[in-house]
Amino acid sequence: FKTIALFILHQWLLIGIGVACVLAYYFPNVAKSGGIIRSEYSILYGAMALIFLISGLSVPREKLIIHLLNWRLHVLVQGLSFLVIPAFILAIVHIILAGDPDEHIDRALLAGYIFLACIPTTIASNVVMTRSAGGDDAAALVEVIIANFLGPFITAGWTVTLLPKSSEFDVWRSGDGDLSDMYRDVFKQLGLAVLLPLVVGQLIRWVWPDIVGKVLAKYRIAKISTACLILLVWSTFSSCFATGALQTLSASSIVFVVLFNIALYMFLTA
Repeated sequence: FKTIALFILHQWLLIGIGVACVLAYYFPNVAKSGGIIRSEYSILYGAMALIFLISGLSVPREKLIIHLLNWRLHVLVQGLSFLVIPAFILAIVHIILAGDPDEHIDRALLAGYIFLACIPTTIASNVVMTRSAGGDDAAALVEVIIANFLGPFITAGWTVTLLPKSSEFDVWRSGDGDLSDMYRDVFKQLGLAVLLPLVVGQLIRWVWPDIVGKVLAKYRIAKISTACLILLVWSTFSSCFATGALQTLSASSIVFVVLFNIALYMFLTA
């Protein structure tokens, strides 16, 4: 029993994500966008704001300033995010297209991977995962904010540019919708759920540094960020299952997603 308890304690994030996915599958209407708990507000704003409030309380202002002025770090991280990763994924997509003329792998899935490669890193999970791994969460915090300010201006055009020129991808290349709503929503969320709680956390830390340090250490407040990340996963998968997006994929496409994601994880964390 003690061994099992220790395993759960050390792997509680992965176990929590698994439980969140199961709950999302069986009860998608609870946490889907527009669902019972209105996760588009309660989680996407509430939980994310809590993550960055805790980051503001935890990270020294001096470290944020140092990383903000570190232009080499910006070039490296943003170059990896917007150039190297898209180039790598694009090469994989073209290899699949060459070896799969019968379209066993859904072309919408391949277009989605190209889009995924072109968008900036996720806001909350990047910071939480970096902190959980013992990395420099101040650097992650600065880079994720910069990337998500750049993303709305880069992602759409970059995705269309990288999409394969074959006719099967025309449906995604020819989109001409108005992006003003997207820009408004992105910057609204960045302002209210990221920058505002981060600034508030920094102000609280500046006014009561000793008290904040004691509270963070005594109550392990950083663990709350991890719990909020699980809530974000729950909300995302609930919306996914509610729309039936995964159910429409072929079995071969699902197998490909699982194996490719495992390979991608092993390659990027080696």
